[in-house]
Amino acid sequence: MLILIISKAAMAIDSNSTNDPFEWLKSIFDKGITSVENLGSYLLIKIVELLLFISRIVYISVGIIGAILWLSHLQPLKGRRMVIGALFLALVTEFLKVILA
Repeated sequence: MLILIISKAAMAIDSNSTNDPFEWLKSIFDKGITSVENLGSYLLIKIVELLLFISRIVYISVGIIGAILWLSHLQPLKGRRMVIGALFLALVTEFLKVILA
């Protein structure tokens, strides 16, 4: 008998939850949150793409300047270090591009 009363009470609670007067407000709030999440993920993707593009410009520039310094014997040690650094930055950048793409 007690189980029957509890089951009827549970069914009454479930039937009352469908008549929520603020359901429209919840749906508007959910749509707003979803829009903010979509905007945030879009901005994050664009920022990462911009940083990868800037990183490519940097490693190409450092590599060229390092090669000029190294091959012209103006500062061969510093030039060689710059070329090695540019190669390392190129590897990391392209690896991240493959992972994030």
